Amino acid sequence: MRKLLYTVAFVALGFATSYAQRPAKSKISAEERAEKAASTMQQKLNLNDEQKSKIKQIELDRIKEHDALRQKDEATMKTKFEERKAAMKAHQDKIDAVLTPEQKTKLAASREEMRGKMKERFKERKGRPQKAPKAEEGKI
Repeated sequence: MRKLLYTVAFVALGFATSYAQRPAKSKISAEERAEKAASTMQQKLNLNDEQKSKIKQIELDRIKEHDALRQKDEATMKTKFEERKAAMKAHQDKIDAVLTPEQKTKLAASREEMRGKMKERFKERKGRPQKAPKAEEGKI
């Protein structure tokens, strides 16, 4: 039993060590991605040089279009975030207008406490992979 336990621990340690030593992915250019896709298709489909160059250009156009769409989506997300942030600030200002100075102080302290808790939760989550929450059995 002890040998089995040591063997399992050794194998787990080996996997963990090899996973930690993976090199980081480097970003390759659009041209390199298009060339790689065209070369793969050339090998699989036995394309001639003219076909490969046309496929490479088609792939390059697709990649550039996709990258442009991704950047557009990021800009849209940033804009929406700023809009939500402004709406939240306006909401907080309206609430603060109703409160007394003492109540404002208590509310500010409560908000800071919540920010601290959120930062702690974020730190806890940062090191582990994201998983979808499991539904409890019998509940839908």
